[in-house]
Amino acid sequence: MNLKHIKNTHVLQHDQTDCGTACLLSVVRYYKGENSLEKLRKLSGTNQRGTTLLGLLQAANGIGFRSVGNQADIQALIEHGSPLILHVLIEEKLEHYVICYGYENDKFCIGDPAKGILFYSEEELETIWKSKYCLTLTPSSSFAKATQLKSAKRKWFFNLLRKDKQLLGLSVVLGIGIALLGMAMAIFSQKLIDDILPSQDIKKLITGIALLSFLLLIRIGFTALRQFLLLQQSKNFNNRIIDVFYTSLLHLPKPFFDTRKIGELVARLNDTGRIQKVILFMTKNMVIDFLNVFISSGFLFWYSWQTGCIALLSLPVYFFMIYRFNSKIIAAQKEVMYGYALNESNYINSMQGIATIKNDNKQSFFQKINKIIYGNYQDKIVDLGKVNIHLSLFSGVAGSLFLIAILSYTSFQVFDETLKLGELMAILGIAGALLPSITNLALVSIPINEAKIAFDRMYEFTTIEKEKQEGIVLTEFNSLEIRNASFRFAGRKQLLTGINMSVKKGELVAIVGESGGGKSILTQIIQRFYKFETGNVLINSEIELENIGLDSWRDTIGVIPQEISIFNGRLIDNLLLGSEDAPKLMIDFCQENGFEKFITQMPQGFATIVGEEGINLSGGQKQIIALIRVLYKKPQLLLLDEATSAMDRNTERFTLDLLQKLKNKMGIVFVSHRLHSLKNRADRIYVLENGTIQNKGMHNELIEKNNFYSQFWKELYF
Repeated sequence: MNLKHIKNTHVLQHDQTDCGTACLLSVVRYYKGENSLEKLRKLSGTNQRGTTLLGLLQAANGIGFRSVGNQADIQALIEHGSPLILHVLIEEKLEHYVICYGYENDKFCIGDPAKGILFYSEEELETIWKSKYCLTLTPSSSFAKATQLKSAKRKWFFNLLRKDKQLLGLSVVLGIGIALLGMAMAIFSQKLIDDILPSQDIKKLITGIALLSFLLLIRIGFTALRQFLLLQQSKNFNNRIIDVFYTSLLHLPKPFFDTRKIGELVARLNDTGRIQKVILFMTKNMVIDFLNVFISSGFLFWYSWQTGCIALLSLPVYFFMIYRFNSKIIAAQKEVMYGYALNESNYINSMQGIATIKNDNKQSFFQKINKIIYGNYQDKIVDLGKVNIHLSLFSGVAGSLFLIAILSYTSFQVFDETLKLGELMAILGIAGALLPSITNLALVSIPINEAKIAFDRMYEFTTIEKEKQEGIVLTEFNSLEIRNASFRFAGRKQLLTGINMSVKKGELVAIVGESGGGKSILTQIIQRFYKFETGNVLINSEIELENIGLDSWRDTIGVIPQEISIFNGRLIDNLLLGSEDAPKLMIDFCQENGFEKFITQMPQGFATIVGEEGINLSGGQKQIIALIRVLYKKPQLLLLDEATSAMDRNTERFTLDLLQKLKNKMGIVFVSHRLHSLKNRADRIYVLENGTIQNKGMHNELIEKNNFYSQFWKELYF
């Protein structure tokens, strides 16, 4: 293996907690692929202490590698020959990883995220690689090359723009007309000085002024029409890209949202504005600037080929300056976007927790946090501004020198009588209009880079694998059975092991256990928000849960989660949630099932404004709303996760009595800490302890054994 081509750019410099994902990303780029560090952090379960080798393996397999964890020795590394990730130990006892690119000239080429590229002898590598654990990485057929990714991005973007091609094409045609008409004043000035005024021909003067006025009015009309067309295109494109992005978000798996802050998603949503801003810039300004440079240069060559050459020589100077600043601008723009997303998240999170902040008198603390975060965001804006100021300074100096050079040369041509005074005035007018256009074209990389960053951030979300929708249409639910199933979060130890449980239509089964033991995750797996690592879930004793169409399955089940979502608006709207059923059907349903007494307690009944996140409701009222909403759906399997935890005893008794009455139409899985309510209600109780179901049975059976459930009753009575 030839290691001479490996430079420091092949290993990303990152802090300790990101070293594993930085190594993985470096290997991705070594194989000419591309990915984002953020995505790898999510796939690998990276947190404040880094990630595990298992997390890196899961992330690698998720992005197209065939990855295997091994325990090896130095000789195996020599023989392997391809890049692999080594797990090494450091003094701080944190997880640390390096890349072994290969062995050559009795040295191992090691990429360390903390230090860069290093060369170790066998003995030196032995001193840091004590665990002997490593991760081999071989690109599979699903591994995406960077060129493929770029091609896919272009295709996605141009598909969005395809519907605008007529509007954009017409705006370009109008732009050509505007650029040509922009030369009218310079040409008229030349004719005025060199021909009309010396001849003292009033008729020719009036005709010239009239023609110039007509051309200028046409130019104004073209400009207004072009602005209208681009305004219409902007509206259409914004509607389309927001719809595509928001729809993509709605169909992403729930774990995606569990690992991201709301402010981050809002910031990505706002990135669409940056993209459209650049589209407008390119179609509105860049096209005009390009045509202006082309046409103006042509006129300069027509008047004086020497001045035309001066204009052409200025172009590489401008573009070289921009190239020198390009990397600084891109880095600063990324920092500004990241700072904006963090600031947005901080605002939203603090406003959502305003009650806690006030109750604990922590306003000053959160004020300081906001001051730091927002101050950091503003510092990044200033850093970007400084780069732009430096660039503007250099481009301004270059522009001034360009004008002075043309003025000096043409003035001497006038002295030598090789150029007329009117032609000099025309050249200066054209050069004056040419200079801003050249500057704008030279600076075009700034907004394009900004839009590219925004586009990449948006594209990353829209291309995340969506939930699988296809599958069998389930017409009737009879039973659900979980067989020997296990679960873990990415890169973490197993949370659930060897889970076996079942529920049939007509049964109410309960799951009890300590907080954090995995009860809620179990219900989310049944909802198909997460997948078991091993084991399977059978529906009606024969159909794998994964083989059922997602829409069909979610039409079959009903869920009341711990955190109930209440949307701002009327109570009736929160109950129907966009259902096309007439409100009267919901009102009749509430009357038939005894919910009317809870509705009448509301200030305006069904028309009550519940407020954002149900601020005008109590916890118990939210749970009643959730119960009405889920039962109106007529589910065949009902999942209740602490669904009565905020209810008073009377409301809880009403709820349990209603469920008992309706359970012949459905299966019910009830997760609860309020174990007293399960004594005479549950057909079967599963006790979840230490990540597995260790006991199951009815109340009388369980209290005879030593388990979480029996301990509760012993503590209650003894």
